[in-house]
Amino acid sequence: MSQKFPAGDASVDRAWTDRTLQHTADPDGVLAEVHRVLRPGGRLVMAEPDWESLVFDHPDPDASRAYTRHLVDRMVRNALIGRQLPRRAARAGFDVGEVVPVTSVLRDAREADRILGLRRNARRAAKAGYLTAASAQGWLDALAHEPFLATVTLYVVVADRPAQALSGGDV
Repeated sequence: MSQKFPAGDASVDRAWTDRTLQHTADPDGVLAEVHRVLRPGGRLVMAEPDWESLVFDHPDPDASRAYTRHLVDRMVRNALIGRQLPRRAARAGFDVGEVVPVTSVLRDAREADRILGLRRNARRAAKAGYLTAASAQGWLDALAHEPFLATVTLYVVVADRPAQALSGGDV
């Protein structure tokens, strides 16, 4: 990461990221920078989705998988970051405590379209060759007319910067 946070070394007690690392060009650099500014014993809480966990109840499961594959491959820079948080945080020097998966359940197609951009991204998936235009439209039509269900998992990870070890003369 080329930019530094506007905070001194070991000057921050707590840090929080919420659906941010999925979009950054250098999530490991961000984690290293958070580690730098957190004081020993400081806590980082992160929440990131795993977009590969996005699933739909749909009569055409192949179309749903193609939609999700397009999202993972082309739309979200770090689409798998949710599942990677514990490993990446540990590699950045954090002690990873809790990992809590939170599965969001969407039951309203219009609300899901607002949140996930279903129509916009289905058209993009068709343009990119993941779906045909007809299968994208059929997928959307079924979502609009069938009882709707979609889920995606968000991972909440709690990690601490280790407290500094006492030197030989410290008590």
